[in-house]
Amino acid sequence: MKKFSSKISNWLTPVAMKFSNQRHLCAIRDGFVVLMPLVIVSSFFILINNVILDSNNGILRNIVDLSRYQAIGNQVYNGTLGFLSILIAFTVAYKLSESYGEDGLISGVISVAVLVTMFPSTLEIVPIGADKPVEVMGAISQNETSATGLLFAIISALVGTEIFLRLQKNNKFKISLPDTVPLAVSKSFSALIPAFITLTLFGVIVFIIESLFGFGLQDLVVKLIQKPLSAVFQGMIGINIVMLFQNLLWSLGIHGTFVLGPITEPTLLVAIQENINAFNVGLDIPNIVTKPFIDSFAMLGGGGCTIGLIIAILIASKREEDKGIAKLSIAPGLFNINEPLMFGLPVILNPILAIPLILVPLINLNIAYIATRLGLISKTVVMVPWTTPPILSAYLSTAGDWRAAVLAALLIGISIIVYLPFVMATNIVSAHTELEDENTEI
Repeated sequence: MKKFSSKISNWLTPVAMKFSNQRHLCAIRDGFVVLMPLVIVSSFFILINNVILDSNNGILRNIVDLSRYQAIGNQVYNGTLGFLSILIAFTVAYKLSESYGEDGLISGVISVAVLVTMFPSTLEIVPIGADKPVEVMGAISQNETSATGLLFAIISALVGTEIFLRLQKNNKFKISLPDTVPLAVSKSFSALIPAFITLTLFGVIVFIIESLFGFGLQDLVVKLIQKPLSAVFQGMIGINIVMLFQNLLWSLGIHGTFVLGPITEPTLLVAIQENINAFNVGLDIPNIVTKPFIDSFAMLGGGGCTIGLIIAILIASKREEDKGIAKLSIAPGLFNINEPLMFGLPVILNPILAIPLILVPLINLNIAYIATRLGLISKTVVMVPWTTPPILSAYLSTAGDWRAAVLAALLIGISIIVYLPFVMATNIVSAHTELEDENTEI
């Protein structure tokens, strides 16, 4: 078993490492890391607005009307998740440019300009009291600036930055100024012609696409890339494949969530944004699989649903050192941080524990998916921080559905049951290993 695990590790680890170190994927991943504080801040305000202050679903709705204070959270949302695509365009371009050893600040500014250049030039709105929509010039919708437009923003940042940097490296497009000119001014002028060509290029592309198809470049990206990718994630087969690969990487000591983040994060954030938008206006919630759905039901205690493993070790393990590590892992595990357990036990490269580490999240994911599809629990409509403790995260992410909390508790119970026989198996293996060591010493 150990030889088989070693062979898989030797084959898959270099592939995963090469994938995770790919320049553009690293830029996306690092761009999200920069914005993580804003996402968490926004999540708290969305949580407060929907679970506490909402006049229809808030837990205080029968006691006092606090709905007018939702305006505070709405303002914070406008500057965080409501502006996320603009921010990610800057951070991704910044990180990508840095990876080439170039000035990230200029590239980030150009990337935002490229993104806004490709936004629709007119916006249809229906004025209060009017029957027909009217076209407004110079207005930008949150469909473009919020998490809904993430994929388009990332693509525009990557493509725009690559074009800009290549033009900037060409000496033909550089404007040379005397040495007496301040360095900041010189850098700005050296970017003038590359920026002009880059923005003109994207402006022409948008014009051609709108002329040929009657819709913008963003709509084209949504139709060709975002919708198919979303369909994969919303289907049971697709999300199971993603989770299988993610936890397989975890079993090999590779941070699966971190490696696949550049692909999964934008799609799952778009899904929860669509759910939030529908929930706020009273429409049917469109998506089952979102980032808080995965966090609340498939990653209880962290990757591999290791909260169940901690409890199983405390119940059945005969190794005092394992119990000691499990006890130390309880506190971080309650906030879905499982590195102390993964590397301390260790769980990684452990051929026995690798099996439940891969299976448990898949079991929990499918149970939660089926329960949601059958209407036994509500769909996730609140973006809660991934560090929210298990059970509570399920309750909050579904806007206070107690059934979701009960399901999360049941899933922890299932996790314990699945992990128990494998923990018992480690007792047997450890006993044999200790016996062999004693015989060797004799």
